[in-house]
Amino acid sequence: MVEARALAQQANLETRQAKHEPRTLAEQRATWRVEAEAALGADGVRSMLNATLTARQLRRPVFVTRSWVRTQSAQIIATMEGSRSTWQDWHVRAEALRIVRAANLPRRRVDDVVARLTHAALTRHSVALQAPADGIAEPAALRRSDGDSVYTVARSTWHTSRRIVAAEHRLVDAAGRRGGQQVPTPAVEVALIEAVANRTPLNPGQVALVRDMATSGARLQLAIAPAGSGKTTAMRALATAWRNGGGSVVGLAPSAAAAAQLGAQIDTHADTMALLTHALNHRRPLPAWAERIGPTSLVIIDEAGMADTLSLDQVVEFVLDRGGSVRLIGDDQQLAAIGAGGVLRDIQATHGAVQLNELVRFADPAEGAASLALRAGDPQALGFYLDNHRVHVGDLGTCADQVFDSWLTARHAGGDALMVAPTRSLVAELNARAQTHLHDGNHPTRTVALADGSDAALGDVIITRLNDRRLRTSGTDWVRNGDRWTITGIATNGDLRAIHQTNRQTVILPAGYVTESVELGYACTIHGSQGVTADVLHGIATGAETRQQLYTMLTRGRYANHVHLEVVGDGDAHSLIRPEAIIPPTATDLLERILARDEDNTSATTTARSLADPAHRLADAVARYSDALGYAAEQTAGADLVQRLGQAADELVAGLTDAPAWPTLRAHLLLIAASGADPVRALAEAVQARELGSAADPAAVLD
Repeated sequence: MVEARALAQQANLETRQAKHEPRTLAEQRATWRVEAEAALGADGVRSMLNATLTARQLRRPVFVTRSWVRTQSAQIIATMEGSRSTWQDWHVRAEALRIVRAANLPRRRVDDVVARLTHAALTRHSVALQAPADGIAEPAALRRSDGDSVYTVARSTWHTSRRIVAAEHRLVDAAGRRGGQQVPTPAVEVALIEAVANRTPLNPGQVALVRDMATSGARLQLAIAPAGSGKTTAMRALATAWRNGGGSVVGLAPSAAAAAQLGAQIDTHADTMALLTHALNHRRPLPAWAERIGPTSLVIIDEAGMADTLSLDQVVEFVLDRGGSVRLIGDDQQLAAIGAGGVLRDIQATHGAVQLNELVRFADPAEGAASLALRAGDPQALGFYLDNHRVHVGDLGTCADQVFDSWLTARHAGGDALMVAPTRSLVAELNARAQTHLHDGNHPTRTVALADGSDAALGDVIITRLNDRRLRTSGTDWVRNGDRWTITGIATNGDLRAIHQTNRQTVILPAGYVTESVELGYACTIHGSQGVTADVLHGIATGAETRQQLYTMLTRGRYANHVHLEVVGDGDAHSLIRPEAIIPPTATDLLERILARDEDNTSATTTARSLADPAHRLADAVARYSDALGYAAEQTAGADLVQRLGQAADELVAGLTDAPAWPTLRAHLLLIAASGADPVRALAEAVQARELGSAADPAAVLD
């Protein structure tokens, strides 16, 4: 099928090149049909056209009643709870529009029904998160027609639900409970000795984590593990210590892939949180491993930052009701799944968390320290990358060329380099360029299809995406997620023989594993790079990334991590009028913007705490007070004085009243007048005080 499509496209291209003229509409339609038949077959094309052209029998419009509005508004909030912890008016309105569209209502009624659904969802089923009243009341002149202050943004109030608030409070309270299973100290020491015997010794931070989480007796405890801190080794030792103490260990994770990885890491059964919550919500029989949870059980929840709050609360409550203990492991600054989350910050703020701050991945301790500062959003972290020539600039095409050339250089030097790009299309381009170079432009005779849709041949680098202890590389090692290999053999049945990029161990990857869990490994997306480790990383950033994405990208390489920034446009005439094209930002500007773009999940509790922060409230009150003073001065000064000020300003400095900062300067002058001084004289003295010809905004300078 793929070959037929390719042949059709190639024939079409050759025809156009021979004619040297654009295709007519008829030719275009014929080409589309050839390509579609090559991909779907003639029967598939006919079926698709019939389904598209046949008029559907539209459903009858829904009869909108009070009961229907109550039911649908409750469903809107249920949808919000599944995707975020807090929401605003426009989030709810967007979901209401989806419901109204499905209800097949007349167009003239859409706005009214959407407004009713939005109002019901926000007033009946939501809780407003607002700062405490500060006692400051604006006069009527500073209020809108609906009575709200002009200093508030319409429909900007954050909302949550009672279920979210209750779940967050239960999780925080659970983290303060004690009386759980405590592993005897000798059992913990034996586990640590076993780790040394297995040639995986723990550093002091990992040892402290294992001892604390095994012996604390906490019913719920949190561990924050940044990238490269050796979380896997610590969790394996913790599970061993718990079993040595006579307990049992179960692993849970938000996704099936993460659960499979966790089970391989701690050598126990691991499953998804959804399997347990589904059984609890639908009163289905519990899984066998869940039935066995008791007072001596430990449930390790990996990637806890990716778990939604309601599911996490339900799982923790189930385990604690059975007398078990829970350990949450995660990093709140790496990439997170979409969901109502952010509760890890609340637990840490209230009860603290065990932290792994000693990084074991980076060869240079300075780079490890810089990555921690990057994780915290500290702009000082950029100094390391700028001073060590880790930041490169150019347009998107130049950045791709730089990344590929750097990859070639590292490969020729014998290093293991990884390319990271922001889009799948760019990843595919980089992978294709790498393959073409390695195979000298020749098409290999024997290839095998991979999970990402590409074809691999002898000598290609691949990434395994699933832990599998059955695929042994030695007596103590196996295939792990994120391992990178070089293909050394391809069997006729699709099995691959590969050698590890780092430890040089070999493995046979079955055809089924290859087609489901193996990808080409020269380049990957930022999300795909999470969990991957290489010697050197070269990544492309456009400036639109979040802090979490930049942090994830710049923590993949052991010896060096480079970012290639797109700082100039592609020359498109439509983009030449944009501010960034007229005054291009520097690399430092872009990186600082990325660090300031924190898109981590924020809980309702954290949002309420931030709104009540006295520093934020004071800053807002000062800004309102200062603006209100200027407004009051203008209202009491009278139109004659305002007009005289404008005329005098333009006489002193031509075009001054057209400057962007003139309203601010005028308010300042009116306050001077209110104090009894002459505002025109004050302005004249300011004009004579310094040169204004080079000022981009003379009103700002004078102010």
